[in-house]
Amino acid sequence: MHNVLWLDDESSTLKIFQKRCESYGLNLEPYSTKKAAMAALKDNLEHWDAILLDVEIYNENENEVPSEEYFDEIKQTIEDLKLKKAIPYFVSTGKEWGSFFRKNYKYYIKEKQDAELIKNMLSAIKATKENQIKAKYQDVFDALASMRLPQETESILLDILLPLHYPDEYPKFTSVHHYTRLRKEVEYLFRAFHRVGLVPDQCVPNGNVNLNQCSLYLAGKPANNVVVQYGDDGDRVIPEYIESIIKSILELGNVHSHTVDLDKTDEDKIFEIFASGKSNYLVFGLTLQLCELVVWTSNYILLHNDKEINLTRCRVFSPRNEN
Repeated sequence: MHNVLWLDDESSTLKIFQKRCESYGLNLEPYSTKKAAMAALKDNLEHWDAILLDVEIYNENENEVPSEEYFDEIKQTIEDLKLKKAIPYFVSTGKEWGSFFRKNYKYYIKEKQDAELIKNMLSAIKATKENQIKAKYQDVFDALASMRLPQETESILLDILLPLHYPDEYPKFTSVHHYTRLRKEVEYLFRAFHRVGLVPDQCVPNGNVNLNQCSLYLAGKPANNVVVQYGDDGDRVIPEYIESIIKSILELGNVHSHTVDLDKTDEDKIFEIFASGKSNYLVFGLTLQLCELVVWTSNYILLHNDKEINLTRCRVFSPRNEN
């Protein structure tokens, strides 16, 4: 349930609307005065996911005449709190307002536009939480953007980071579904390496990323299947701790596969290993390590982006004679 601070002098007569909101996961907590509502907002800011306001409201007690003169003050309070937490707010009123109000504030007419209001509240709450995650991990999402990676790379991280930080809102999150998606993220990073020549074409035959051979090449080890190695013995692109992160993600995703495509047997094997009540911790941990990998990769590529120079470090060797 999403918690909505509901400031409306008529809330006690709008039980049908309140029940309808509950059916969509919106828990409307009613307040009749500005004083009580703003105190509740400030005292427990993290509790609220959205704010729903009437235009005409009481100031301090219900013996007053409700008035629109307090609306701007409430809006300013919400704006001032943005630095601590940005909370989307909506206006629902029982009557049409003048052109000035309509121009400055989007509002919904009670009963006539309830469905649109509910839909937009849900969308705004979701978008706000995504934006909060992006702000918390700004360096990671900035790194993805700097490497010009597809939108899917953001979605892969958001789909795990949101349940990590808001577990109560994602009760059906199943970690086993995300191990291969983490491997997909590694594939995109290898493509970023490939674009600047830090991974040669041999490791990406016909545009298909060979995860195993790419990881060996970047670690300065012989990529025996495609007979290339980065630099001389002892040279490497990635440090050992980055190599360990990559290895963990690839192995836990599927130790035998060199692509991200899994068959039913592979999926069953992963599910059998990780489908425990505490398995979320493992995928969350891998995701945080992946964040480190994303930032490191972006910084390295920024400093080593000359493709011609990078490709000069690719050494082709003769395949070993197994006989």
